[in-house]
Amino acid sequence: MDDGLRSIALASTCAAFVATPVLGALVGDGEQTARYDTVITPPDYAFAVWAPIFAGCVASTVGQCLPQGRRHPLSRRVGWPLAGAYAVNAAWSVAAQTDRFAYTPYLLPVAAGLAATAHLRLQRTPSTTKWSALTPLSTGLLLGWTALASTVNVAAAKVASGTPADAPRTVTASTVGLLATSAVAAAAVARSRQGRLPLALASGWGLLTTALSTNRPRRVRLAAAAGAALVATAAAATRLR
Repeated sequence: MDDGLRSIALASTCAAFVATPVLGALVGDGEQTARYDTVITPPDYAFAVWAPIFAGCVASTVGQCLPQGRRHPLSRRVGWPLAGAYAVNAAWSVAAQTDRFAYTPYLLPVAAGLAATAHLRLQRTPSTTKWSALTPLSTGLLLGWTALASTVNVAAAKVASGTPADAPRTVTASTVGLLATSAVAAAAVARSRQGRLPLALASGWGLLTTALSTNRPRRVRLAAAAGAALVATAAAATRLR
């Protein structure tokens, strides 16, 4: 019974996770995050990362909901945290689309925390089938991007509240936050056995594209470049062990 209930929760929240931003963009104004641009927001093209994240999460969910998959130890360990991560991400999208942006800084860190819980549990549960190998991949991508996005979102909420994005204190705080998030991401990559590369790719992609954004302050670009290098070094060092 618990396996069935978990599968229903996982499938429904994953559907909401993918459908909410897509439908919002098709029938409304979307999430309107461009209104709250910050000095650490990656460029528009960087957000294409959501395509592999969505695809991976859907494929992983399908595998976990199949009869064999729902009884797999991996599904039982990570299904509920992932369902929570998908649900909170969908709630974030609703808040961003309905001009309730003030709630988003509280939602996205929760979503990242739930993805981190699933990622941590994956380290103690081997992937023994082809479909189960999709879960570390999709979870790593989701965690890598939403962890970085949480920091950006906090800065964006400040902008939404009326603080100028280029105010010196805001730029300094945003830069420090970016460096701190980079260090946390690198540490997570270094400690991971499963999902290490997707985690590094997603977070590194956001940092690298920010470093290459010529319209950002020089110190932000340097911090983003240093963060990307730190994540890449952690991934390479872990692979060589």
